[in-house]
Amino acid sequence: MAPFDVYWDHHIPLPKLPPLKAKITVATVALLCFINSYDGDFVFDDSEAIINNKDLRPTTPLSNIWNNDFWGSNLSSNSSHKSYRPLTVLTFRLNYLLAGGHYPVGFHVPNVVLHAVISALMVDVFAVLIGGLSHAGGSGGGGGGVQNLAPRASLLAALMFAAHPVHTESVSPVGAGCVVCDRLLCVNTQYATHA
Repeated sequence: MAPFDVYWDHHIPLPKLPPLKAKITVATVALLCFINSYDGDFVFDDSEAIINNKDLRPTTPLSNIWNNDFWGSNLSSNSSHKSYRPLTVLTFRLNYLLAGGHYPVGFHVPNVVLHAVISALMVDVFAVLIGGLSHAGGSGGGGGGVQNLAPRASLLAALMFAAHPVHTESVSPVGAGCVVCDRLLCVNTQYATHA
């Protein structure tokens, strides 16, 4: 496939930043937009998913995570919600250990940082979706690199993704950390298919 220029990319009133600067800019915008939630309290379902969930405590065997639902109830129990998310509960347990207990800041900060990382990675995802990435091969099969064929458009799209208020519900509440992790998995899948 021959490289092509997205004809409207040069009309976007943003500077053409090098890839690393574009990602740092997007991550900074995401941090600035959502860092104000770092000192928020536990809200909504967090009381059941975090505070009352015995699977987060170090005294509970780690194997319980694989047998219990998101809320800490045994999956075979009639009272179980049957929402099986062991990796999310595992990340909550890690947050619990790193924060030294039920301190909301130890749960909020990782959500905000993950959102910033995902937003930065979205520069390349949007480059693929909007105009494509070109693999500039060097002579002799070595060197080269990846060239974003729509640098301004992908930067603008990633900035809108980073700052969009719709992400408040998935970044600010602690229990919504599973949504942030799901997005990271989707972005990684996108990278794997276009690498």
